[in-house]
Amino acid sequence: PGQKVLDLGCGRGQTSAFLAANFGVKVVSVDLWINNQERLKKAEQFGVESLITSLQGDITRGLPAEFVNFDAIFAMQSFHTFGTKSGILSYLGSLLKKGGKICIAQTCFDTETNNLPDTFRQTNGWNAEYEKYHSPDWWRGLLETSRNFEVEFCEEISDGKIMWEDHVLYCGERSNWSEEYLEKTAWLIRQFIW
Repeated sequence: PGQKVLDLGCGRGQTSAFLAANFGVKVVSVDLWINNQERLKKAEQFGVESLITSLQGDITRGLPAEFVNFDAIFAMQSFHTFGTKSGILSYLGSLLKKGGKICIAQTCFDTETNNLPDTFRQTNGWNAEYEKYHSPDWWRGLLETSRNFEVEFCEEISDGKIMWEDHVLYCGERSNWSEEYLEKTAWLIRQFIW
């Protein structure tokens, strides 16, 4: 409680609200696409609006100078969009206190591929950016060669594939497996089958 966490690519702010509500940390949430007002609504739903500062912008362009000395940086399903940009790992390292941690939770492939299968190019208009997904070993190598971070843990979650399948099942059941749902998610279901 009381520590400062930078939540990068936080989307609608669910992760920021979760971190503040469950751990009592002060969160600076940063997202490029989702505006501050929408994230404030999520913080209010959790009753943690006093613990969250929302910024809208591109982390690769930097934060205002007063946002430094974080105890931790968290990136849930967003690191692939900015984590390989030139200089970003040095910059993120400069935002952390000595001994600070960075935690990345990211969809990945279990092995590297130079030829993305066609099924991962068909996403029904949703830009999944699969060409930016990498294996845990690839991410470990990137972080270690940057010399900004000591990697403590980097591996695929053992039930990761099941978690994605559960998500589709949950959403399907909520929609009563409507024809509209099946049409919208057929691309994702094909990826699971592959």
